[in-house]
Amino acid sequence: MLFGAEMLDGLRVARYLILGRWQLWQYYTNVTWRTCEKCLAWHGRIAARPDAFPEPRDGCERKLLPFPARKLPFYREKARLMRERAQAELERRRLFQEAVRLLSQDPDRALSLFDRAGAIDVYIPELERLVEEHRETLAGSPELRQRLREVFLRRWGEKFAKPRYERLPERLRQAQERWGLARIKELFP
Repeated sequence: MLFGAEMLDGLRVARYLILGRWQLWQYYTNVTWRTCEKCLAWHGRIAARPDAFPEPRDGCERKLLPFPARKLPFYREKARLMRERAQAELERRRLFQEAVRLLSQDPDRALSLFDRAGAIDVYIPELERLVEEHRETLAGSPELRQRLREVFLRRWGEKFAKPRYERLPERLRQAQERWGLARIKELFP
């Protein structure tokens, strides 16, 4: 089967080259908690022309990066990984939103969902919003605050062991990790 995929990629490259398309374009967006779903849907896509992509009007960061058509197989694999990352972010949002909804009615289920969402990523602005929206529930339940703190501290610490954070300079990565740990402790005293 691998031979078939390689052959198909070779035919795609040949088609672009025959059509005079020496360069292709790939859509990149910064995958975070605030990236819109439309931009996440385009993340990693490849096109023959830059005008095949939508114009950014939503404030999301995006780049259209050119690459040689002959490297299409490499960029298609990269696109697959980028799509996985975008899909994971959408799943993280779904889990987090469901957990927020359930927090006051079913805290155990909410904690499980927060843990699953945190395994994908953790964003401090979302935690700040969570604390604001559930101020009364959290104020009346020190045990719940402690359990949330434990989940978010563990997941925040794991976040910086992921490959995408390895590119950060070590001191910056450590400073961001320490800042987040301190902020989570403030939010869930």
